[in-house]
Amino acid sequence: MILELDIGNTRLKWRHKSSTGSEVVAEGVCEDVETFRSDQSQVKPSQFRFCSVRDQAVTDELLSWSRTRWALTPEVAQVSRECAGVKINYSDVSSLGVDRWLAMLEAYRRAGGPCIIVDSGTAFTLDVIAADGEHKGGFILPGLSMMQDSLTSNTGIRLSAGAKHESTKLGNSTDEAVLNGSLASLVALIDKQVAELAADSANFKLYFSGGDAELLAEMTDLTDSDIVAGLVLDGLALACSS
Repeated sequence: MILELDIGNTRLKWRHKSSTGSEVVAEGVCEDVETFRSDQSQVKPSQFRFCSVRDQAVTDELLSWSRTRWALTPEVAQVSRECAGVKINYSDVSSLGVDRWLAMLEAYRRAGGPCIIVDSGTAFTLDVIAADGEHKGGFILPGLSMMQDSLTSNTGIRLSAGAKHESTKLGNSTDEAVLNGSLASLVALIDKQVAELAADSANFKLYFSGGDAELLAEMTDLTDSDIVAGLVLDGLALACSS
């Protein structure tokens, strides 16, 4: 069994795959490393690979735990300039978030060509991959909830309990103005990048992931798009191919 783990800013997502890597046999989400270790107390993987956007101490802790518990050294995904056909232009590739990078690797593999990757959770990220695998660059913004929290924390604006994003139309209440405005800003950015890539590439794919994937996909007018929850975890197999 292969154990895969994605340590994000607020949650840890894990899954068990068959020894061939072709089938997901179990998966889960937890809030912290301690809970993850408890969840895995009854398993012994043949491989363990993971990525983390948290500080190095978390990585070191998991490395030590896995070696002690299973006598198994995990494979830890590290960003490289070229991998699986994707080429990164950052002057310092280590400053690129490993989760963004893994999602790019898998998206490019799936698309077999140009693609846009939108991941919207705590943060919103958008990355563009050209036909030859070159990473054209990306954007990082607050996610929808963080935009809302920023306004309510730093102004006198207060939103009604249960208010939710439903439209990109002009708002006729404070709730609508805030929620529709934040949604409209992200949708407009996606639409702009779609239009720019469409001018260069007749065929490309748009992939959505993260907690707001369904909402953003619904608001974006592009038929050739997919919601893929496991882009980061799928990318681990490409980055850790040993």
